[in-house]
Amino acid sequence: MKLIQLAGVTCVSLLLFLLPIQVRGQIPPDAPADTLLHLGDLLAEVRTHNPSLQALHLEVQALALRSGQVSELPDPSVRIVYQPVPILTARGTQRSQWSIEQEIPYPGKLGLQGSIADLTAEIKSFATATLEEDLLLQVKRSYFELYRIQRQELRILAFKDRLLNFEEAAATRYEVGAGVQQAILKTQLEKNSLSRLQLELSVKRRTAIETLSRLLNRPISTESRVTVTVEAPSYVEFDATPLLEVALNQRPEVSALGTAAKRAEEEITLARKQFKPDFRFGVTYFDVGRADVPSTATGRDALGINATINVPLRRNRLRAQLEEARVRRSYIHARQEALTTSVATQVADLMHQLREEARQLELFEEALIPQAETALQATLNSYTTGRTDFLDLLDSERTLFSLGMSYDNTLARYLQTTAALERTLGVDSLADLITH
Repeated sequence: MKLIQLAGVTCVSLLLFLLPIQVRGQIPPDAPADTLLHLGDLLAEVRTHNPSLQALHLEVQALALRSGQVSELPDPSVRIVYQPVPILTARGTQRSQWSIEQEIPYPGKLGLQGSIADLTAEIKSFATATLEEDLLLQVKRSYFELYRIQRQELRILAFKDRLLNFEEAAATRYEVGAGVQQAILKTQLEKNSLSRLQLELSVKRRTAIETLSRLLNRPISTESRVTVTVEAPSYVEFDATPLLEVALNQRPEVSALGTAAKRAEEEITLARKQFKPDFRFGVTYFDVGRADVPSTATGRDALGINATINVPLRRNRLRAQLEEARVRRSYIHARQEALTTSVATQVADLMHQLREEARQLELFEEALIPQAETALQATLNSYTTGRTDFLDLLDSERTLFSLGMSYDNTLARYLQTTAALERTLGVDSLADLITH
């Protein structure tokens, strides 16, 4: 009987000793994927296929055509008067009148209206760029979420494989009388907990894929396996002051408010010009026929020239328009100040988050995970020689697994924080800042 126990324990020890230890950089290779998504391709696709973005582009094109409409002179008016019963004048019988009139606004009004329309179209183009930046950020967040889920699913599969071997080893020890049933039950409980985690990740994976489908305006199969690839991140320390300057120069929201401030100034100038009169000039041709009397009724046609001035007497309305334009200018300036403050605090906060997450990643890589690997190897050696029990081994394995999962969570947060900082700065990638 002792020989059987010794043989069983020896086999179990060899089995456990030969098991690979899962480390942070040794996630099992991924199975062949039906769909491999590259971040750069997705970002380019969003720029060209997102319906909301395309709608705004069309609106910008429509607004760009408005300047030519509001900066042109109004159509002239033509007036024809026919007189069935001619009027006898000194020149003869007046049979008809032909007149044409043209309204001419005060000089500068039409130009200002065209300029305001151009600036409005430019503001909308910056709004389109803002939406594009927001959509790109959503794509990056969903992509990095898929990356986290992918890594954690592989960790769970690797841990499940090890637990299966543990369960077989615990069952063998129990059969030969060298183990306890509690070890088998603990292993089964751990496997069920991993199955629950798999279900949670499956739900999150589907949500991330559906988000990408919505942003790309095309279906991405949730049945096939979707795989993503991410380059290993490298942390670079930046000074907050130059970053703020980059944000204020690159963000479309800042440019939109700058253009809005120009439009507000143009609107004030136009409101002042509304106090000036508009003009209307016309020419009238009189068709005159001969008459017997008086002797001067030679039938010579006549020509008349007229001018009309539109006098702006309703000053209260005009003053209200001017005051409204001034208030709008103050409103734009307040928004500019608020945006500058918001950008400054966002840059500082995201830089702090990025710095702390980089430190956490370094702590995981340089201390926590190596120590957990060493502890697991020591526990495995002790277990194979009978100096510790199975629960200690399972606890060491669970500790390493939990650290790996936490590492993946931290890595995903780091990547998403990087994407948020890129959005705040208005740049495509932080690598562009490193290059320049």
